[in-house]
Amino acid sequence: MKKSFLYIPLLLLGTLKPGAQPAAQQMVSAADFGALPNDTVNDRTALQRAIDYCKQKKIRTLRIPPGRYRIADTAATRLMHDALSGRLGRNPQDVVFKPYFPYVSGLRFQNIAGLTVEAAGAFLMAEGWMEPVTIEGCQHLTIRGLTIDYTNPPHSEGRIIKTGTGFFDVKLPPGYDISGPLLITRIMYWDPVRNRLLGNPLYFPQKQEWIAPDVLRIGSGAAGILSGFIALMNHSMHFRPAILIQSAANTVLERVTIHAQPGMGIVGNRSENIIMNGLRIVPRAGNYESTNTDATHFTSCKGLIRFNGCSFEGQGDDATNVHGYYHDITAQVAPKTYTLQLDKEFTTHAAVLDYPDAGDMLELVSKQTLQVAGRYRVVRTDTFPMLWKSQVQLNRALPEDIGNYYLINISRLPRLEFVNSNVSSHLARAVLVKTRSVLIENNIFRETTGTAVHVGAEGDWREGPGAADIIIRNNRFIRCGRGDGANGAATAIAINVKAPDATAPGIHKNIIIEGNIIEGEPGYSQNGIFISGAENVRVSGNEFAHCNAPWNVQHSKRVCFLDNYQRTERIKDETIE
Repeated sequence: MKKSFLYIPLLLLGTLKPGAQPAAQQMVSAADFGALPNDTVNDRTALQRAIDYCKQKKIRTLRIPPGRYRIADTAATRLMHDALSGRLGRNPQDVVFKPYFPYVSGLRFQNIAGLTVEAAGAFLMAEGWMEPVTIEGCQHLTIRGLTIDYTNPPHSEGRIIKTGTGFFDVKLPPGYDISGPLLITRIMYWDPVRNRLLGNPLYFPQKQEWIAPDVLRIGSGAAGILSGFIALMNHSMHFRPAILIQSAANTVLERVTIHAQPGMGIVGNRSENIIMNGLRIVPRAGNYESTNTDATHFTSCKGLIRFNGCSFEGQGDDATNVHGYYHDITAQVAPKTYTLQLDKEFTTHAAVLDYPDAGDMLELVSKQTLQVAGRYRVVRTDTFPMLWKSQVQLNRALPEDIGNYYLINISRLPRLEFVNSNVSSHLARAVLVKTRSVLIENNIFRETTGTAVHVGAEGDWREGPGAADIIIRNNRFIRCGRGDGANGAATAIAINVKAPDATAPGIHKNIIIEGNIIEGEPGYSQNGIFISGAENVRVSGNEFAHCNAPWNVQHSKRVCFLDNYQRTERIKDETIE
């Protein structure tokens, strides 16, 4: 490898005229650094060497040839074994999903500018629980064609071969350690006849026993309908994402595929402009589950978050969630200077401190209603990451009763475009909106267990703020909202507020819902659309079927319904002032 690497510049130098300078390399191959696919060698070091060379030499294109590459690390494998053995408790999330918990990055792109990774047909096969790709502090980074999967997926899939009073039996592939219990944080059920998830999973089953080397008996009080279904058994909930985009700008993921992850698929945090074209977060061939939790999650970002032509299926939570964080105001430490404390019960989704920058605009929000009480500009910020807090100096004083309010950073609210994409059956919601300036258009949402599109401010999760300027147009909604993640008993779209007093109108503003085709679950779906806590909403030109009511409106004002149809029959227009 060293010889071939050294000969290239020597040959180039041999062709130069006297006094000429060698041209900068535009492309290198990972193979030149020893990363060879489809063998038994751990390729992590060789691939990282190629990435670091591109950074050092300002190479524009890194090519990773097609094939499967082992990405292994002993610490990641040890963490996986500790979790699966039960040493981290019944829910490893309680240990591993904490601020600044140490973890392994499979490949790290750090402070790189202007690099394109051409990886069509290349698979990163992770071994052990890790963050396979870390993008941190990069500018104009593009990754094309890469697939991320796990040699030992963080979930197990098996067919339910028998049910009885209070139990069901799952037949698993051979090779499981039957000397102890299998770590199971959640079981989702896939109906192979209707090709979709059941509405509600089973969390933390209390009883299990191996009754044969490949048959696990699970204690359950409602097993009668499950015979022949596929049990999707998670071994973790939240951990690190498959791809982290942290403090980066102008990141493009094109035709990237994620088949599995013991956590989320993609987390973007404090980043600007993330474009996903042809992204797929779907199960590998022959499987039914992809990521253990959310497919994607974007927090405290700027610019544009765009999904175009993307596919999602089988993930254990929302397809995407875009939001900022509500911060508690715990003390005034000087004139116009306050301590902001993130809720200690939660980490952030990147597991690093969230804080505003000098110049950012914050909204003061009532904890009781999530209504906006004022806006304040940040003059200075001091951060204390290990104390999980920051101190901010503002341009003017807050009210004296600071304990009744949150502050949330509205300078870090990206525009969101979710277009031309397909979301198939998975747990919870498809698009969860807590940002402003949003387009959701020309998508198909099929049999998500939760309401497909949820516009929400969620004080209970400390995620907000109220959304505004939203267009939901020309989408097809098919039998969504049958269980986990349903809001307002709505199949297609829910607009609501989660606060101690959720009766205030106008938390969400300026919403257009038009030209959508909404089909509920026959005999089940209550509402096509649910609207609460909103102001200035227009619902027009939509078609409804199999919903007991096309819409339900509460605690809202200036809502109008025009030219909508229940099958072929026009629904009477309605205006709520």
